[in-house]
Amino acid sequence: MKQLDKTAVAIAKSIMHCDSVRVISHNDADGIASAGLICNALLRAKIPFQATLLNRLDESTVRGLEGPVIFCDMGSGKPELISRVKGECFVLDHHRPTGTLDCMHLNPHLFGMDGAFELSAAGTVYFVVRHMGDNVDLVGLALVGAIGDRQAMIGANRSILDEAVASGSVELKAGLKMSEDGPVDEVFQRSIEPLLDFTGDSDKTKAFLDGLKIKGDIQNLEKDDLTRLCTALTLKLLMQGSFAADSVIGEVIRLKHEVVENSLEMVQLLNACGNRDVPGLGLTLCLRDKRALGEARKLASDYKGHILREINALREQNKTMKNIRYLKGNNMEAGSVVAGLGIRYLYTDLPLITLNHKDDTVKISARGTKPLISRGLDLSAAIRKAAETVGGVGGGHTIASGASIPPGTEEIFLKLLDEIVGSQLHKGSAPTGDAT
Repeated sequence: MKQLDKTAVAIAKSIMHCDSVRVISHNDADGIASAGLICNALLRAKIPFQATLLNRLDESTVRGLEGPVIFCDMGSGKPELISRVKGECFVLDHHRPTGTLDCMHLNPHLFGMDGAFELSAAGTVYFVVRHMGDNVDLVGLALVGAIGDRQAMIGANRSILDEAVASGSVELKAGLKMSEDGPVDEVFQRSIEPLLDFTGDSDKTKAFLDGLKIKGDIQNLEKDDLTRLCTALTLKLLMQGSFAADSVIGEVIRLKHEVVENSLEMVQLLNACGNRDVPGLGLTLCLRDKRALGEARKLASDYKGHILREINALREQNKTMKNIRYLKGNNMEAGSVVAGLGIRYLYTDLPLITLNHKDDTVKISARGTKPLISRGLDLSAAIRKAAETVGGVGGGHTIASGASIPPGTEEIFLKLLDEIVGSQLHKGSAPTGDAT
């Protein structure tokens, strides 16, 4: 981590010498939080900037682009595009690098850390902005990025969390990791995380909580009530076939300097803004403008409705091949979220793929589990190879990846992906033999 921080210092010094900067970042929670971190630091340093938040980095992004440019949560896997930028360029990313970048490049993979689990893009950006001035109060956004990418508080993330607690920027509590505060019955009725068999049903929600004699605001439950509720949730998830209890029970991170205290609500708001094509609204939240909060919460509520409808489609229409499970859809609003929720709470045995035909392309979201990774699954490599074979592009992390492919190639793509994943899982689980 010392070498990563040393490189971060050099990048921070170079940025501070820029007269103005273009910021280009991904439009999910991690990408928006990353943009929020660097834009806050630039504002405080009085360096003019223009920020653009995108779904993906492609040819149209870099055409005619002149530096200085800071790429956040993208760029490490696209050296051929980054090389076309005229002028100074900085890449602050956590995706697995491919090829070589001829610019200042900060990525945990370059320093022996796994960017899929140990450090998000926002965490990577935070290593830079902490050397651009007194910016430790921004550390909560680094944690928001990690939570948004489903990362655990281990490795570099744990170091960032410890710094956040020590500075008073966040508070840690034991409890339930829910994306809303308020009356426990209302929170559970609307919750999609955890995804329970009574989600969206007020009568079943009430019956579940009444049976446990649980009342009050979820963030203020007494210790005995909290223990009883956590035990019941763990059992219910196990009965659903899910082993995701640790993702909803444990350390709760409360943000002390951001527009909302609930870190999971912040993630939900940023994801909703990105999905509804108003990522700038999410960036406004990261710049601590509370005037954007009402609109963002309405977007999040509407987005949650789309997610629940598409989860129902997953339950009813998913299909399996030998090594993968998939759902096809048209104009889906939440393909990546559905893939993530589905693999955590509904179908844990095989990698889960959503294919969404939208705007003259088919967008792919793929999700795995840590047990599948331990058996050899590498969705980044599998998705990239299958997508490129049919004329598309793809990549990401071992456990979560995405792609875009031409319409009409779905069946070939699925067949290729099933074969590649099968090869990975077979190779990873093959006996190694005894040493002699």
